[in-house]
Amino acid sequence: MSLRRVILGLFIALTCLLVSRPSAQAANLPSYRAVYTLALDRASAQSGLVGAPGSMTIEWQDVCDGWSAVQHVTINLNEGSGNTMETDSRFASWESKDGLVFRFDVRNSRDGSLYEQFNGRATLSGQGGPGHVVYSVPEGKTLDIPKGAVFPSEHLFVLVDAAKKGEKILSRIVFDGASDEGMFEINAVIGALTPVATPNAGLDSSLNTKYWPMRLAFFSMKVGVDLPEYETTVHLLENGIARELLLDYGNFKIRGTLDTVEFPPEPSC
Repeated sequence: MSLRRVILGLFIALTCLLVSRPSAQAANLPSYRAVYTLALDRASAQSGLVGAPGSMTIEWQDVCDGWSAVQHVTINLNEGSGNTMETDSRFASWESKDGLVFRFDVRNSRDGSLYEQFNGRATLSGQGGPGHVVYSVPEGKTLDIPKGAVFPSEHLFVLVDAAKKGEKILSRIVFDGASDEGMFEINAVIGALTPVATPNAGLDSSLNTKYWPMRLAFFSMKVGVDLPEYETTVHLLENGIARELLLDYGNFKIRGTLDTVEFPPEPSC
């Protein structure tokens, strides 16, 4: 699995963190635009990496008939040999408020050239029911979604709800549309609500309160796969925004730090 797909898969989940079915929790979560700085946290000699500077922008908004999410991730993979690979990932989605319809558009570029694209529409027959995906790109591609699977929005609504209830473990199959396979089984370990130890003076006070530390492991749906393709630790604030994240690939880690957050006006529906 490529580093670009790993990063995209995780950030799709983070992008949809606030999206959920109609509920009191959803009504209390703000639309927002967040900017993160990405950097290499640790790397072994085997990884070949000496740096991974980048940035991530996430925009999430209530658009009355659903939730719109847009994200843009850029990262430069610097190798010890002196080579640098410039990657650019763009993702846009819309999800209905009942969690049954999901539209997505994914575009991945490397060194300025588009090399991968996915575009399509996924539907579920009902809550907990099976579903089906029809792709526009690649044209003619279809995919069945198993019973019990959810879209990223619903998964992370359940994740936040579990954290509020004090539950420690959650496992779900999640369709995100960002690869040929299209879905992962995500196993989450949820920590207790924790005060922010070092407030960031540049952030709003609502972003310097408490968070849930969460460890998520992403497993391929392929038969015989026992180990996760990657893991991440997320510091998830009570308002649903990720304050910090750490992507762990075994022989290297990439850290994402929240720089700025803007809260646009809510729509008049």
